[in-house]
Amino acid sequence: MAIKFYDLAGIDPEILFSPYCWRVRMSLLHKGLEFTSIPWRFLEKETIAESGHKAVPVINDDGTWVGDSWKIAKYLDEKYPDQPTLIDGAQGEAHALLVQELSASLVFPAAIPIAVYPVSQLLDEENKAYFVKTREAALGAKLIDINAEPAKGKANLSKALLPFNKMLKVAQFIGGDTPTYADYCLFGVLKWADVVSPYRPINDKSAIGEWFIRLENMYSGHAASAPTVRNR
Repeated sequence: MAIKFYDLAGIDPEILFSPYCWRVRMSLLHKGLEFTSIPWRFLEKETIAESGHKAVPVINDDGTWVGDSWKIAKYLDEKYPDQPTLIDGAQGEAHALLVQELSASLVFPAAIPIAVYPVSQLLDEENKAYFVKTREAALGAKLIDINAEPAKGKANLSKALLPFNKMLKVAQFIGGDTPTYADYCLFGVLKWADVVSPYRPINDKSAIGEWFIRLENMYSGHAASAPTVRNR
């Protein structure tokens, strides 16, 4: 039975933009597991209430509910040990956690001015009102006021990505020769910005851009073929 994967969407069910859901989507593809993607909106909390979570990502694996991208990755490795590993032992866990925290502290803040206001434009009126109210309260500013002009947004994101860019000049992936969950931690943040931004926020010719394209083209080009606001 295919895993049910609840994935954040807006009015258009094919525009999938959550950074955390992209981590899970790439993890499911990495494991080679069959899954059904179920579009979910911010106010549809009753749909996933049985999981004990109020937001996605959430999966239902034949009656077993798991939420939170990190916990889902751990679950997939434990439940499907014969499929390619996402987090390999204690060393792999430490590595993935480090990348996850660096992505959260360095890259996510630089992506907010690129992505958050555009997300608000993808939602129906009820979900938009909820999103704007909660995000403006969290950020302490109007979303339109922090929305970055393309040149500034790209420059700030590039600066935040410098440590990763330097590393990826000597490695194909953050995981080394092949991607691991550590790669998907960073990829999720960047794919969020890429999906919702009216411009490509990443320099495709940089080391990080080449890595991003490699991951987009994996798994039969799944991420590369995902719709963005630029091609809808």
